Amino acid sequence: MMEPASLDQLLARDPLAPTQIAIVNTLSSLMPGVTIVRHPGKVDLSELVANTIVKSPGVGIGWSRIRETFITDGATCFVVEWVAYIVSDAKAVANRRVEKEEIGLAIGSRILAILADPILSLWNRTGVMPVEDKPQAELKPFFTLKDAKQGTAYYVVTWSQIIADIGPSVFPQPEGHVDIDAGIIQFQDGAAVSSIEPWAPVEEEDA
Repeated sequence: MMEPASLDQLLARDPLAPTQIAIVNTLSSLMPGVTIVRHPGKVDLSELVANTIVKSPGVGIGWSRIRETFITDGATCFVVEWVAYIVSDAKAVANRRVEKEEIGLAIGSRILAILADPILSLWNRTGVMPVEDKPQAELKPFFTLKDAKQGTAYYVVTWSQIIADIGPSVFPQPEGHVDIDAGIIQFQDGAAVSSIEPWAPVEEEDA
C-alpha cells in the first residue's frame, strides 16, 4: 500500500531532476567552453533562434518522454528519453574561423562518445542504467536550410536510459540468509530451508 508523502518527501525521493543536473554537470566538466544548461520543457526552434534558453555554443539538456517500466524483481522504474539540444554559431577557434556546422557536429559527436562510455554515461548516479541500445543514441539536425541562413545551426542528440528502483518490488521479498561457500540458501519464513551445491568448474573431457 502506498503511504502519503509530503512535498519535501517527494522532492527528496525524486531521481529525475537530480539525474538531469548530474548530466549537465558531467557534460560541463568534459566540454569546457561549451555552455551546458537544463532545458525546462519541449523545445521550439524559435526560442533557440532567440538564444533565450541556450547560448551558443551550448547544449540544453531536456527530455521528450518518460515511461514507467519494471525490472525483473518487479520494482518500478522510469525509462527517460533524454534530448540534448545543441546550438552553434560560426566563431574563431585557435585563430581560425570555424563554421557553425563544424562546431555543432563536434559537440554532438563528443556527446555521443560520452554516451558510449559505460562509466561516464551513468552520470555518477546510483540507479541509472546504461544507455539503451534500442533505440541507439543518435545525432540529428534540427534545422532547415532556411533556418541555417540565420547564422545558427541546431542539432539534437537523443538517447534513452532506465532509472531503476523508483518503487518497491511487487513481489514479496522474504528475509533470508545466503551462504554461497557452504552452498546454503535459507529463507526465514518459518518453514522453507533449501540447499544448493557449491559451484565448481566443469572439466572438459579429453577428445
